[in-house]
Amino acid sequence: MEYFKNDTILGNLTLKDMSGRDCNTPSNMQRRETMLKPTAIPEKRLKMKFESVDTEELKNVEISFEGDRAIYKVGEGEANHYQIPNDKKLWETQFMIVCLNGQYYIRDLGFVHTSRIKLDKRSEVQLQKGSIVDLGKVVHYHFDKAIHHAIPSAAPSETYYVMRPSNKTFDVDNEDYPHLRARPTWVSADENVDNIQNEINVYHDDKKALNTVGRSMKRDIQIKLKAVSADHCAISYTDEKGWTITEKGKDRTSSNGTFIFMKSMQQMNDHVPSDLIPLHDDMIISFVNYELRVRLDQKTRDELSQQEQKMNEYFESKYAGRTAAPTRSADPTVNPEAFLEQKTPEAPYTAEVQPNAEAGETPVEASVEEAKETSQVNPDETPVQESTPEEFAAAATKISAVYRGKKARESVA
Repeated sequence: MEYFKNDTILGNLTLKDMSGRDCNTPSNMQRRETMLKPTAIPEKRLKMKFESVDTEELKNVEISFEGDRAIYKVGEGEANHYQIPNDKKLWETQFMIVCLNGQYYIRDLGFVHTSRIKLDKRSEVQLQKGSIVDLGKVVHYHFDKAIHHAIPSAAPSETYYVMRPSNKTFDVDNEDYPHLRARPTWVSADENVDNIQNEINVYHDDKKALNTVGRSMKRDIQIKLKAVSADHCAISYTDEKGWTITEKGKDRTSSNGTFIFMKSMQQMNDHVPSDLIPLHDDMIISFVNYELRVRLDQKTRDELSQQEQKMNEYFESKYAGRTAAPTRSADPTVNPEAFLEQKTPEAPYTAEVQPNAEAGETPVEASVEEAKETSQVNPDETPVQESTPEEFAAAATKISAVYRGKKARESVA
């Protein structure tokens, strides 16, 4: 507790002396999952198909998510909605899908191997200070400097991705040329390090709108690694979008791909989750040796009506015997990050599920009678006030981050 004393959340933890009677009360240590109700069911069905895998069992397997729950988790752990077992490179929960105001978002939780977005021929991704780009799966470049003429104003769209939409801090200098700088942070052992470009500097002087990157001598930025395509990608600048990286305008994408990490270098070092990133049709999510292609299928009105009815019935069963909590704002203009941090005095929508439940299975309910039989708690005693799911998740994330950082340091040592 001394370690967390200066933390705004964990610093409020206190120890309590418990009487012998309290200490003898049995505890239920069964793993549970908190189910959250979304503000609105999306009009589209989310499907994610495994396109690049290293196991035959997952080839062409498709994950489906209807959006009638606010959170859907994918990872190596048994408590995920979709489990990828026996892959120790994955984190307990590699990423989660979050449903807010009828929109799907992805949040990366990976620790050692973090998740990435793969460029296609129609998309471009904003390069912010701290962004990390993987070229051909052989070299990672960290963009540690990004100077702009003005703060980018373009909103994220189906063809323009922003990895950290919550970050509004940009280095602005309207008297000099916009400048972008990157340095390598990792190079594959299979490549000749002498061929690496030790520092990439890109300037926008109103004469050259596009700076090409690749193995060929014809490229503006040459990276002489065999896994980097002759014409790999391009970096450009506009006042509206800022610095961006893209493979648009090419006949075909680079052979080994261009990937942008969902987390910044700072987020990786702090072991914190990524921002909420909107999911769009045909987007490709990459992590470890897997690639998932996103597909959004339109639902019919009947399907939406039936899902709305079933969802309301499901969560109304959770409200039985509880005090209703204030309804959260469903305003579509609410920032997703701020929306998740809204606090609810009491969490009326918790449910226990089977730890290894398959996707789409109905959570197993524990009846009130069973709870009374197993709890052995005096009903006349004043109940202990529980944390909301958001408070619990925030505390758990910080404790986990510290633990993982400690284990990582021990591993390096």
